[in-house]
Amino acid sequence: MSMALRICRFFLAAAAVATLAACSDSTDPDEHEVDVHSVTLTVGASSITINRTTGAPSGELTVPAGTSTVAATWRRANGTVEDEVTDAEFQLRIVPTNSAVLAFTAAGAFAGTLVTTGLLSGQSTTAAVSLFHPGEGHEDFGPYTFTIRIQ
Repeated sequence: MSMALRICRFFLAAAAVATLAACSDSTDPDEHEVDVHSVTLTVGASSITINRTTGAPSGELTVPAGTSTVAATWRRANGTVEDEVTDAEFQLRIVPTNSAVLAFTAAGAFAGTLVTTGLLSGQSTTAAVSLFHPGEGHEDFGPYTFTIRIQ
């Protein structure tokens, strides 16, 4: 076998080893995506669940007129709480369809404040909910539209 062929085989083998080594699993925690399949939004005694499969809410979220606190519970496909969702890395987002009658201020990944203005009892508006990952600039869940009805 010629020297040139031996050198060529050596470099091909070295390149193959380097390529396989580069494909190893990363241990960087920032590269791990959360596994959120549903969210339950709760205001007082009213709650709705939206799952990723259909994107449809289980009903309407009933809130009092004025200011109220909304809580979010993020769940995996098996129904357990997704414990990798943290306030340090994620944010609950609720984006009103009509900002003249509804405002939302986030307080991390699990809560925020809804403020309704000018809506009377029985009237409704819509908003979209999502789990936003600011560090990566994208949603890990949603956005999904749901209805908010005033008590």
